[in-house]
Amino acid sequence: MSYKNYSIKNFNDAKNYLDTFVNYEKNTRYPYGKTLKLKRVESLLKSLDIDCTKFKSIHIAGTKGKGSTACFCASLLASAGCKTGLYTSPHFFDFRERIQILTENRKQSTEYRKKIKSSLISKNDVVRLIREMQSQLEKLRYTKELGALSFFEVYTALAFKYFLEKKVDFVVLETGLGGRLDATNVVSPLVSIITHIGYDHMDKLGDTLAEIAQEKAGIIKKNIDVVSARQAPSIRRVISVAARKMKSRLFSFGRAFQSTNEYLGSQDTSFDFHFGKKNLKGSKILLRGKYQIENASLAIASIFLLKEKGQLSGNLNFKDALRNLFLEGRFEVLKNKPLIVSDIAHNEPSFCALSENLKFYYPAKEIILIFAASNDKDVKKMLKKIKYKHLILTRFNNPRSFAPEDLKNICNIKDAYLAENVKKALEIGKQLYNNGSIIVISGSLFLVSEAKALVQKRRIK
Repeated sequence: MSYKNYSIKNFNDAKNYLDTFVNYEKNTRYPYGKTLKLKRVESLLKSLDIDCTKFKSIHIAGTKGKGSTACFCASLLASAGCKTGLYTSPHFFDFRERIQILTENRKQSTEYRKKIKSSLISKNDVVRLIREMQSQLEKLRYTKELGALSFFEVYTALAFKYFLEKKVDFVVLETGLGGRLDATNVVSPLVSIITHIGYDHMDKLGDTLAEIAQEKAGIIKKNIDVVSARQAPSIRRVISVAARKMKSRLFSFGRAFQSTNEYLGSQDTSFDFHFGKKNLKGSKILLRGKYQIENASLAIASIFLLKEKGQLSGNLNFKDALRNLFLEGRFEVLKNKPLIVSDIAHNEPSFCALSENLKFYYPAKEIILIFAASNDKDVKKMLKKIKYKHLILTRFNNPRSFAPEDLKNICNIKDAYLAENVKKALEIGKQLYNNGSIIVISGSLFLVSEAKALVQKRRIK
């Protein structure tokens, strides 16, 4: 079907038009290797006169920690006075969150949030850019050679067009799925970052850690530095081989750079950072959890490399850029009475990290777990990582969501509570709650987004 004459008069029209493209965030039943094609993305960008070689970028892939690492990178760059584009996915409340520009606020202030200004792409810009792109999008909506354009590919092109138009100094790009075939993998970055890799999307990326790592390592480009999280031996070998093949220097957490004097406080996290002769003492981040220290360290190391090679000028204010960076749904307390904590953990590795956080921060609390997940997740392994007192299975408003009854059957759990929606799940959780409890909401960003909107009476756009 052609939407060449589809009238885009306002933001809702633009959203509806974007929704006409196949969305693999809602439909997971597709052949990965045959469906995702970088040639299609390159053809789209060429038809729109988008030259992504004109901006300097940092490219990030991995199983968990991508979003946090991307935000740390963007914040550090903005603190150096750089106009920085940030492209992440998915979003919490407004899909414009995926495209942001971070800048340094010239007005002096002692408060971090006033020092770094983050602006979402405006509704007017979305409407205008989609109108400008529409004729070319329709020509390429489906071709026999390249197949069908996806929502993510179109939105990636929109982001690139917007960042070029706004003349950003840097762009920080988070991959959507995998790395090798991801729509963002058309760039030649200044540095590539690979966060922690674990089991996830096995139906697409492979059954072994080495196979998954091969897809993630697909973002490594020739002679471009690679910064990696601490990885399992099989993953480390894959990344090392890929880096050597591309003649790229590899810097790994725990080897080339590291953190010491780690302190996990009730409100923040502090650590010292070391990279060769460079030392950054007393760094603080608002995000809680040891794994966030590693995410921040990946970002710091990457920015140090840019500085070392003369690709970044300006005075870096590491401590201010790191301190008080707020991210939705990262072990976030939504409410104190009753105590409700949300976390966007959505695979086995991130549930391991969530379990560690719960044991450390709330060791005496009985866990009431509200859980929902996408239908391509290994839910049995995820749930085995959390020692809960009560389990409430529900679903979120996305066709990818498991039905609560299916979750119960797949995991062979007899005594779980079933809730037809997130609102009902919260009601059950509050009924089960006492002063010795904690309500934990996890399993999917979509679940956490809906729950947070209900708890804080916000609206998802």
